[in-house]
Amino acid sequence: MGGVLRYVQQEEKTMWEGRQLVTGWNCIAQSAYTEMQLTKEQFHKTDGRQYYHFVQSFGEQDGLMPQELHAMGLELAKREFPDFEVLVATHVDTAHPHNHLVVNSVSFQDGRKLHQSAADLQAHRLASDQICIAHGLEILPPPQRRVRQKRMGTREYRSAAKGQSWKFRLMNTIDQCMRCAATREDFISLMESNGYQVRWTDGRKYITYTAPGGMKCRDDRLHEEKYTKEVMEREFRIRAEIVHGRIETAESAACESVPAGLGRAASAAEPSGGQRWRTGGPRAGAEPAGGAAPHPGAAGGAGAGGGPGAGGAETGWEKERDLYLTAQSGIGAVGDDLAGPDFAGGHGGYGGLAGDLVRLGRALERGADADPVRDATTTYQHADHRLLQKERQKKIALGHKEDDHEEEPTWQQAMR
Repeated sequence: MGGVLRYVQQEEKTMWEGRQLVTGWNCIAQSAYTEMQLTKEQFHKTDGRQYYHFVQSFGEQDGLMPQELHAMGLELAKREFPDFEVLVATHVDTAHPHNHLVVNSVSFQDGRKLHQSAADLQAHRLASDQICIAHGLEILPPPQRRVRQKRMGTREYRSAAKGQSWKFRLMNTIDQCMRCAATREDFISLMESNGYQVRWTDGRKYITYTAPGGMKCRDDRLHEEKYTKEVMEREFRIRAEIVHGRIETAESAACESVPAGLGRAASAAEPSGGQRWRTGGPRAGAEPAGGAAPHPGAAGGAGAGGGPGAGGAETGWEKERDLYLTAQSGIGAVGDDLAGPDFAGGHGGYGGLAGDLVRLGRALERGADADPVRDATTTYQHADHRLLQKERQKKIALGHKEDDHEEEPTWQQAMR
């Protein structure tokens, strides 16, 4: 403490127009060290932290006189440390003048020890900003909120380095499931198919995972903010908005491309001009009929991957979202034939219809009566109906008489 007090009081740093810019608050500058030591001895607190050292900096362009800057440092000491001895020294030997505040760690009033945290430091900064504004100075923008992350322990680090960390396996499984899940229910079902139990309810602040070996882990202990409940719920909202926008775009484009006179039945058949539309909008190089602009978030459109048109703020799941949206484009919403696997990821490399079949099979094996199963079955039935409608339209176009007794194939037969 003595060395710091001597450093900040150097004449070559603090002298300005014949006056040394050094002042004591609740003490005399020349005897600051002695008074601070006596306070510690009086309350029998001579061990531990001896002092706190703060620096209040100013810009070269501020244009204030050193005397006024020194007064601002003294004002900060009075405001933030009313019951402690503080030495305030202004250094004017650099292009950026600044104040040094050396604060005794023990209060001369009641002997309490001064403890400082990151929140206390931000409070001091806020007070300094208010003082600067009152003197007509510009201040820096408020600091960005720091993401609080759980630090990795030594044992966990060693396990991760050996590839034996069950927590890292959990994170990898979550990443894989987020490539295929459209909703929270889908995600939980996929995690359960991989042997993990997920406790995710509206009434609980955290998501709790139970690994196959019985180990439990909360979402806030997975080292990254993207795994938290709040961020994952926001990600699913963004995905729902994008998919909904793509379906609307595909339906609108298909309807606009139907020739006059065919009516609504033709809209279920292939669009005129041989155009094929998927949930993600037109194929590469195609343009929506009538010059319709792609919906924000559609493939190639504004907002793809979570931009302004897809919900705004980043979530950290942009890569997995792109893979999920690619898989979704495997089956058309309107007027599309059965598509092959367009997605090499998620469920063992199966995408499109094949990926849906894998998900359906896993759900049936679990005996689950979940929405994804119902939705997948409905998708196949609709696809069968579209195939039959397409064949009938082709027969009519070739002059054949429509066969009203033609049986519609089941979705199992269509898959063969």
